Amino acid sequence: MLSNREIRRMFGLYAELLLLHGQNTRLSGYLSGAAYRLRRISDDLLSMDKSSLAKLFRPEMVKVIEELKKTGTIAAMDELIQLTPAGLFEMMRIRGLGGKKLAVLWHTAKIDTIDALLEACKNDRLSKIPGFGKKTEANIIEAVESYDTKKDRFHFGFVADTATALVTGMQKLFKTKNIGLCGEIRRQSTTVSGIEILAALTTAKLKTPSLRKYLVVQSSDKDHTLAHTMDGIPVTIYHTTSTDFYRDLFIRTGNEAHVEKVVQKIKTKTSLTSEEEIYQKAKLPFIKPEMREDVAEWDFKYKMTDLICPEDIKGVVHNHTDWSDGVDKLPDFVAACRNKNYEYVVISDHSKNAHYAGGLKEEKVLRQMTAIDQLNKELKPFKIFKSIECDILVSGDLDYDNDLLKKFDMVIISIHQLLKMNEEKATARLIKAIEHPYTTILGHMTGRQLLIRPGYPVNFKKVIDACAANKVVIEINANPYRLDMDWSHIPYALKKGVLISINPDAHSIGEIDNIRWGVAAARKGGLTKKMTWNTKSAKDIAQWLKEKTGKRVR
Repeated sequence: MLSNREIRRMFGLYAELLLLHGQNTRLSGYLSGAAYRLRRISDDLLSMDKSSLAKLFRPEMVKVIEELKKTGTIAAMDELIQLTPAGLFEMMRIRGLGGKKLAVLWHTAKIDTIDALLEACKNDRLSKIPGFGKKTEANIIEAVESYDTKKDRFHFGFVADTATALVTGMQKLFKTKNIGLCGEIRRQSTTVSGIEILAALTTAKLKTPSLRKYLVVQSSDKDHTLAHTMDGIPVTIYHTTSTDFYRDLFIRTGNEAHVEKVVQKIKTKTSLTSEEEIYQKAKLPFIKPEMREDVAEWDFKYKMTDLICPEDIKGVVHNHTDWSDGVDKLPDFVAACRNKNYEYVVISDHSKNAHYAGGLKEEKVLRQMTAIDQLNKELKPFKIFKSIECDILVSGDLDYDNDLLKKFDMVIISIHQLLKMNEEKATARLIKAIEHPYTTILGHMTGRQLLIRPGYPVNFKKVIDACAANKVVIEINANPYRLDMDWSHIPYALKKGVLISINPDAHSIGEIDNIRWGVAAARKGGLTKKMTWNTKSAKDIAQWLKEKTGKRVR
């Protein structure tokens, strides 16, 4: 059955195709709205009955969903796919190009490939088309060049569940456990080139028709098989034998430097029954797959069991509700956190400077505080902390005055606007905000969005030093498109005694579970449960805040 995530992507594609072909713009809008609404639906869409669907969606969308339930596809969308040149699908991945603009490029300028688009921009042909100017040309050139460096990469969170399901399916199909993930995806890298699998299977076995349920096989030889999933994620299956499985799993998992440091210490070439045995023979401590990057693992002074795990997180920090740009109402979001067995939640909607995100003006902040106080009375012992994601202004000042800031239980500071800074300016801007007496947590340190923008350059050591000096927690923003700060900076933060908070930056109930992606990134850098701020209980968080500010949290 299609997952809600897959259906969201399908609706999004169908909406763009309708605009591209100039068909049923109203349905296109309904599809986009339904894709957005699906973010807040936790039940499987295709398991809902017609009456339940009718309460959530317009009749036109219910009809589309019912067709999906019956056939697994949407016939009208499939027809549009057949009528669309392949190059336009790739052009859809260029930032700023939606169905309407693509329709103009295709029908008016006869452009249907990225190469043709780039050539038209560089020859100043695009600015002559209505709706496209020189600034648009420059933006497209920048977006295409950025895309070219990233087009063969995927966010780990986008492929992780597909990869796990694929391995599980293959293990059942071929009745063997000697099939497993390897490479970047097993190391849980923030972005990956695809899915890599090691399998103790022959080429002949991979030709079984039953595999078509999971994969489209493109080519195969003695060493490896190339394939892709049904939604186009590249898959490489490396062949091995049962005897060599664990040796090859180790070799194909760690990066080259890590593998070399272990292998050069092993003197014998005997059959191995586990990866743990490999480290034993090298007289080295066992290293979890995600840490095999030759960065943090060799200086890790704890047991691998001390690494942070999702179940260690006790509170959901950094969340947005419909008071600003979130999807869900405050009581609903809080109830979802309670239902997931967390002890507390930190509500941190946007501050007033983030007007594009419905940032809260002072009087609205006070009204939200009153609403939170009332919920806290009703929901004891569950705790809702009053917070704000406060914009760091260009000057490094915070977005509210101290009289309002001191009313919050905690303050998360972030940069959202005017991101084009050199390292000196960005670092100074951050440090000034970190030194503010009401700052609690530094949010997404560099402002990066993986595979979209690199973020502003910062001297991360100076920023971490400032956090250490001012007892400021650093966020790992667990949104899979951010994962900021980068995991490679964790060892230095730990060396300086800085606590890390793994925060979902949730804008909907479904995004609470972003925490798992933050935990995956944190483990790569050697973050332990002890050094993770939101493994503390609500009571301990309140005590920590009192020690930092001298103010009692009620």
